[in-house]
Amino acid sequence: MNFDMNNSLGFVINRTALAMKTGFNKQIKEFEISPEQWSLIFRIVENNGLTQKELANSTYKDQANITRSLDRLEKKGFLNRLANSKDRRIINIFSTPKAKELVEKIVPISKQYNQLLSKGLSQEECESLISLLNKVYINIEEEGD
Repeated sequence: MNFDMNNSLGFVINRTALAMKTGFNKQIKEFEISPEQWSLIFRIVENNGLTQKELANSTYKDQANITRSLDRLEKKGFLNRLANSKDRRIINIFSTPKAKELVEKIVPISKQYNQLLSKGLSQEECESLISLLNKVYINIEEEGD
């Protein structure tokens, strides 16, 4: 067998993603939310009135799985779910002032964490890394079609 898992793209990306998530979780622990919840809150503040499907698509999360997170975030006062006035089957999700305050506090932390992640990389290298990872993502998406 001639395979070095330590140089496997999938293994390296997964290891990196897990370490990044753990590190970011430590950064925002005081706010009593997870990185997953943060991404939902941010997207809702960014695009008030999203449907659950739109939110799931914009955060790359399974629609059924975010229901529990939305329940928790609603109980914590970060969002409100309201039936759509044109189609009562559709639920739109709206941020609260508490969510907007949280975003204002966490965005600088997120920016600082991204600076830590890219320490030692030039701007060009960062842009190239993001571009390359987006190409890998597209390859995966195209394979699924």
